[in-house]
This record gives sequence, C-alpha cells and structure tokens, in this order.
Amino acid sequence: MTDELKQKLQGRIMELKRRMTYDANDLEYETHLHMMRDLQRILDIQNKKSK
Repeated sequence: MTDELKQKLQGRIMELKRRMTYDANDLEYETHLHMMRDLQRILDIQNKKSK
C-alpha cells in the first residue's frame, strides 16, 4: 500500500470521526463507526506488514 493511499484512508477516518459528532441518527452513527473501524483495521494490517 502506498503512503498516499494510507494518508487518504487516514483522512477518511478523521472525516468519519467528525461526522459522527453531527449525525444524531443512531443508524448513521453506527454505520460511520463500523466503516471507521474497518478502515483503521486495514491501516493497522498494512502497517504490520510494512515493519
């Protein structure tokens, strides 16, 4: 995974964190939380492979 792609994924995670504070709907909140965790898991796996 390229550094550029990692930065884009991290940016998306940060965007989802910001949106979670505005989305009062429980379904939207849970969807954002799930997506954020999936993206973070991908980054974590790639970082372990890089080491």
